[in-house]
Amino acid sequence: MVSVSSRDAERFVAAPPDNVFLFLIHGSDAGMVRERALALVAKRVDDRHDPFQFVELSGDAVAADPLTLLDEANTTPLFGGRRAVLVETGTKPVISAVTSLISAPPAACTVVLTASALKKDAPLRKLVEGAKQGAGIECLPDTEQDIHALVDRSLLEANLVATPEARALLLAALGEDRLMSRAELAKLILYMHGREQVEAADVEAIVAHASSIASDRVVAAAFAGDAGETLDAYFAQGGDAGGVLFGALRYAVALHRARLAMEREGGRTDAGVTALFRAGFGFMHRGLMESQLKAWSSARLGALIEPLRDAQTRARANSASAQMEAERALWRVAKAAGRR
Repeated sequence: MVSVSSRDAERFVAAPPDNVFLFLIHGSDAGMVRERALALVAKRVDDRHDPFQFVELSGDAVAADPLTLLDEANTTPLFGGRRAVLVETGTKPVISAVTSLISAPPAACTVVLTASALKKDAPLRKLVEGAKQGAGIECLPDTEQDIHALVDRSLLEANLVATPEARALLLAALGEDRLMSRAELAKLILYMHGREQVEAADVEAIVAHASSIASDRVVAAAFAGDAGETLDAYFAQGGDAGGVLFGALRYAVALHRARLAMEREGGRTDAGVTALFRAGFGFMHRGLMESQLKAWSSARLGALIEPLRDAQTRARANSASAQMEAERALWRVAKAAGRR
């Protein structure tokens, strides 16, 4: 019947057409696919936690016995009412079972199929989208705008306000998977119980990936010529030497590539800033990015990469000297930055 684009998916799931009973939700963001599938189920049954109203089936089980799906879809709930079936498709095809279902639609049951990203000509997608009572819903990964909206909405609902630095850390740490992003925000909200303002330290303490962002900030300071108080504070709070060495190497490579991109564009800093954003350094202030891109040449950055890699190798070989290796490496970077 219809193919729903990722742009229109939220609206469609919020008010699914009454004449559609078969839905295929597919995309590379497994968390988003799962979230929208359960949202559809919640729209069609009174209580999705009631096993008589809602059942989940394995795609491989349905593929092995196609009549299973037909039987479940036509089962009447013990106390009457509507029913929903969710099938998470796997490696085995469920075409036969879905074809049987389309030829004999259930009277009061919604069937939701989930899958990873499917091309337009994928057999399952063509089958469902071509069915009179079917709809395919595409789920693309969250855009930067989507993450901004998710963070703002979650904090507002919890009566929380984030400092600019804390918000930047959140935006940089979230976005890989919709359900993971929601889970991290829920952890933060629980952690903030009794307080109203979210600080950067709060995000670093509870949100996954934020600790690596904290080490990235130490690295960025070293590349700006500062390896003193920032580095001391990092280790005083239990910072990981291996993490900061890896971060230094990662940033040197990213900054080197960004500087090369900038040089190819005749010195335009926009090209370098874009490259740093894509490398995962969007938490940094744009002014800091621009100043470091202007301060370092690609040749001087290239000369840092091997010494940093060597320091990381030595730290891995001898954990007792890992902090010393990290401190020396970052002091070396800061000293090189000071000679610009």
